[in-house]
Amino acid sequence: MPEINDIGINDISVPEVRTWLNAPLSIPDVPPVTLEIGVPVINLPAFDPLDFDPEVQPPKVTPNKLKPPKPPSTPEVKLPKTQPEAPKPVEVEEAKPLIQQVVEAIPTIPQATTVAASSVIGVSAALATPFLLKLIKPIVKKVMVKIQKALGRQVKVESDWQRRKLQRALRK
Repeated sequence: MPEINDIGINDISVPEVRTWLNAPLSIPDVPPVTLEIGVPVINLPAFDPLDFDPEVQPPKVTPNKLKPPKPPSTPEVKLPKTQPEAPKPVEVEEAKPLIQQVVEAIPTIPQATTVAASSVIGVSAALATPFLLKLIKPIVKKVMVKIQKALGRQVKVESDWQRRKLQRALRK
């Protein structure tokens, strides 16, 4: 078997990253544009700075002294004197025996038949819904086609696939 030659790999070096060189400086490198305070930065011809020595003294303004408003008068309200009523005696029912409590909790025959009849109607309606839809949907579809023909509208012709699907649904 032939010998495998050595593969030469260069040394790996990571360059030094100097983040302090890219950091923003908080102190400006150059002095401000003007060092004299109050002198305009740009000397335009015929530019006169504002004169802040007032020539006319404004009159002193004294605030008006407002009198505090009078509080509104409160009407006197006389409360009627009521006498506290004596507490009514609490009626205590005698404890009924357990058998009597069970007998009173059992519903009557008319109540039981009403609940049973409504539950039978609800369950039968839920079970019959898919069958009723299969019966009613084709009839409604035919009636709608006849109404559209009577109104003079053009009826959309079903495709072969839709007609086959309807026939298969009717066979089931």
